[in-house]
Amino acid sequence: MKQKWKLSNFLYKYKVWFIVIAALIVVCIPLALTTPKIDAFTAQVPTEFTQLEAKMESVVFKNGGIMSTYIATKQIDSRNVKRITYLGVAGHIFPADGGIPEFVANSISWFPALMAGTKITVLLTLFSVTTGIFLSIFLALGKMSKIKPISWFCRGYIFFFRGTPLLMQLYFVWFGLPLIFPALTISDSFLAAWITFSLNGGAYCAEIIRAAIESIDKGQFEASKAIGLNYSQTMVKVIIPQTYRRLIPPLANEFIMVLKDAALTSIIALKDLSKVTSSIMSSTGEVTVFILAAAIYLAITAIFSKVFVFLEKKFSIYE
Repeated sequence: MKQKWKLSNFLYKYKVWFIVIAALIVVCIPLALTTPKIDAFTAQVPTEFTQLEAKMESVVFKNGGIMSTYIATKQIDSRNVKRITYLGVAGHIFPADGGIPEFVANSISWFPALMAGTKITVLLTLFSVTTGIFLSIFLALGKMSKIKPISWFCRGYIFFFRGTPLLMQLYFVWFGLPLIFPALTISDSFLAAWITFSLNGGAYCAEIIRAAIESIDKGQFEASKAIGLNYSQTMVKVIIPQTYRRLIPPLANEFIMVLKDAALTSIIALKDLSKVTSSIMSSTGEVTVFILAAAIYLAITAIFSKVFVFLEKKFSIYE
């Protein structure tokens, strides 16, 4: 009975979203079924355009589900380029030679490449932050350790990676390291970026974790010692569980920073969202691609921000 009440309460709470999603499905299915195919676009191309003699020509057709686009380009000479753009929706084909229709048509043709770049950006961010957090736990505890060599090493590591630019670190791992230590040559740009971002993120997250641990009342260390817990048991069972909620906001900021800093990887030819965007702009001359890329960045940031807010509320019940 209690489970049924929870389900009905959930459905009532999000009924607006269910209605919106249902309405979108009802609208999108007919549009998807009537999206014009490439043959319909080819029939719309003017005869005078097809008869043009060109040194280079290309045709791009993309089916975006509920809309499709057709872009044909002919380069007559070095200074003369002819282009026609069509947008298809609900069984109809419209010219898209400027304004919003052209932007929509271009967005459909760019979207697959931008999504591939977005995948690289998100994966790099997730892997780097996860590895960085794992590394930072040891760095934070090492910096707080009473064993001087360990403490000095961790302090030096944190000082170096926080005190030098991430771009310089990326340059060193990709370009410098193979020259100094050929055996450590990294040929995969994603792996090089992952290692660099993890090492850098570990230093920043270490300070976040250290501050969170030191914010716990000192009396809890003494109480743990009084009941027979050693230092490791105190950290694992008493102190660290209390730091979760305090860690989430600064770690969320670190995640967003890494997400945006991933654009630096374009210097090592990693095809992330930023690199793909600049490549599209260079090949097409369309600066409007940056608008679409910015919207994707904002969408990713908004999604993960909601996730971190949810986690913060979830762990706040223990305080």
